[in-house]
Amino acid sequence: MTTSIKESLAILAALQRIDTQRASIEKFLSGVSERVDSLGRQLVSFEAQVDDGLRHLEDLRKQYRRDESELKTIESSVLKSEQKLHAVKTNKEYQSTLKEIDDLKLKASIVQDQMLTALEAIEAAEKQVAVLKADLVDMQKEIEENQASIRAEADSHRSVFDALDERRHTVWASLDAKMQKIYNRALQQGHGVAVAAVVDGVCQVCRMNLPPQAYIELMRMNSLEMCPVCQRLIYPAAMIDPTEIIEDD
Repeated sequence: MTTSIKESLAILAALQRIDTQRASIEKFLSGVSERVDSLGRQLVSFEAQVDDGLRHLEDLRKQYRRDESELKTIESSVLKSEQKLHAVKTNKEYQSTLKEIDDLKLKASIVQDQMLTALEAIEAAEKQVAVLKADLVDMQKEIEENQASIRAEADSHRSVFDALDERRHTVWASLDAKMQKIYNRALQQGHGVAVAAVVDGVCQVCRMNLPPQAYIELMRMNSLEMCPVCQRLIYPAAMIDPTEIIEDD
């Protein structure tokens, strides 16, 4: 049985709609890995911030321990000098030992100030690290949820894509070889869009008005017509609903 121009146009329009949906899904799926990886990179970057905070805190603690050790050494030296003071025999030795003790005590005071400053820095760093760790836990949870959501959405899209593939096979098989060739050529020339609807005389792809005579010929549907501007196959949207073909079981 010969297929009418209207029927052929309906099939071609349905095929285009399917291919447009498939292309949209393919575009979405092509970006899934990057979206998931991007979230992973955000997590790695924040983990690095936490590690930097921990290293800074450890450096502060090491410096405090060094100062603490130095202070003990100084205090030990002060004690020895004070003991030495009782054993000196001349006034010169006595004055020299006193100066030695004063110098050591001054040095000890400086180290003690450094230790107090270090303790304040350690306390601030500990608070910062605690906040960063808490934020990291929240971020890990959020990123894992977002990645799972993206993967679930991708799985859903793949299911739709598979269904569209099956439907496309059926629709494609309903075209004769000549129409298949025409569609493929138009698809290539139209950079992925072979068929365009015309609404009120306007091509819905290039958005240009059809000349009056071309619009009249299109509405008659006695032959396949092409948009004189974008060179795509066209059909009158008011007279053809491609969803009827797509949804027809």
